[in-house]
Amino acid sequence: MSSLAVRVSHRSCIGARTRNEDCVGVEQVRGHWCLVLSDGAGGHSDGALASRLVVDRVLAGFRSRPPVDASDLSELLLDAHDAVVAAQRSRGATDPASAMHATVVVLMIDTKTGRALWGHVGDSRLYHWRDGRVVAMTRDDSVLQWMLDAGVVDPARMQDVVHRGLLLAALGSEGDVEPHVSEPLELRESDVFLLCSDGWWSGFEEAKIEALLAQASTPEDWLESMAAATLSRAEPKQDNFSAIGCWIGERTDRTVR
Repeated sequence: MSSLAVRVSHRSCIGARTRNEDCVGVEQVRGHWCLVLSDGAGGHSDGALASRLVVDRVLAGFRSRPPVDASDLSELLLDAHDAVVAAQRSRGATDPASAMHATVVVLMIDTKTGRALWGHVGDSRLYHWRDGRVVAMTRDDSVLQWMLDAGVVDPARMQDVVHRGLLLAALGSEGDVEPHVSEPLELRESDVFLLCSDGWWSGFEEAKIEALLAQASTPEDWLESMAAATLSRAEPKQDNFSAIGCWIGERTDRTVR
């Protein structure tokens, strides 16, 4: 492909919380796209600050030099980690248990080479559909994912896990952070990506996301239908929920097979 058509839409909703600690960002520079989503946590307004720092630092690095390989993207995510750590130190944070931190998931697209690259830390996810089927999904840095991988919890009983929301890695956390980064992927017409926070994906089975995708005519319609489904459940403790939808190419037939 000499040049790809890219359609992007994003939503960030407060849910039933008093403030929105999710942050999303989308930017295009000279044929390169950067889609980034972060979910922050911390006392007072620190979660919102952490996610904003992550998104701002990723976009600033992208504008300076768009990543072209896994090493570049990993370096960019570690730079965002350093930004959150530095902010904590400047605010005199002393309690690791309440220190601010944030997840991150990033998708980079080069429309001239027709390649994509993604990375994440934490439990914000990226899904990739091709020919109507999920062909890639990030794996959460969470206690629940570890328990599932170890076979100590039945997937049908995930909601019973008391500490299922605890993270094993996040930007701004103590110790070393090792971002999970993909190798460059050759894109195809009708590829679809979804980046989302846990407040978004936790309310949906994969099949439901795909069914709504099959019915949508644009990325905006797709995100709107998912957001409406979340709001219709009226969960009393609904977390912030945010997502970025990205469709590759001009085709509108996204039928799930």
